[in-house]
Amino acid sequence: MDDLSRALDEDLLKELECPVCMEYMVPPIKLCTNGHNICSKCRERVTYCPTCRSRFTDIRNVTLENIARKLKYPCANRQSGCLELFSIEHITKHQAACVYGKIKCPLQLVLKCSWNGLKYDVKEHVKSEHPRFLYEKSTFPDIYLSNTWAVVYFFDELFTYHKEIKESRYYAAVQLIGTSSQASKYKCEFTLRVANGIEQISNTFLVHGYSEDFGTIFNSGKCLNLDEETVKNFVVDKKLNMTVTLSTV
Repeated sequence: MDDLSRALDEDLLKELECPVCMEYMVPPIKLCTNGHNICSKCRERVTYCPTCRSRFTDIRNVTLENIARKLKYPCANRQSGCLELFSIEHITKHQAACVYGKIKCPLQLVLKCSWNGLKYDVKEHVKSEHPRFLYEKSTFPDIYLSNTWAVVYFFDELFTYHKEIKESRYYAAVQLIGTSSQASKYKCEFTLRVANGIEQISNTFLVHGYSEDFGTIFNSGKCLNLDEETVKNFVVDKKLNMTVTLSTV
């Protein structure tokens, strides 16, 4: 989108601000008897127009609704850092999963942590409450023969790593705490070595978005997937000799 188009959209979006909740209106948009607009959610709980105090009608502003359908809406979490733009058809779905809204602790499944906050606060939370799970470098070891979780902070981004053993197979993948389009800019390399340090297995996969749960990722095959007998070849002193490296695509 060029600067002129963006400026035009921003001007039109100002006309779509609900006078009650100040969020952007989407159809149906109702009118008062003097022609002022209100969003459908506020209309359900407001009797008189906040602009002129006249009563609202059941008449819809069809022209404004048609304009709204052609615009790209900014995410409601824009103040927290989300810069994504979406059409009316997709904005609601995005906001339901937007990581710039409130998110749970990325280690909640393994640690039963009830923390809930903004993406920008995740690092400090993990550093304060779960420090042994935090890595602040692009390459980190996974020495455990059991299920593993980690939060990685690098490239000014937050990633979640998980390895799981089920039905005698080892699965491992990395998520970006962000959208799938943002995650596609990164890849993760899994490297397993024997005791003499000679590289034996090295597999690279794209990082996944935060909306994809690890169960779905593991079933998709777009992750590390090794049988238990193969993994045993890379166990040294009862520790798995594997490293995970994050890099840009």
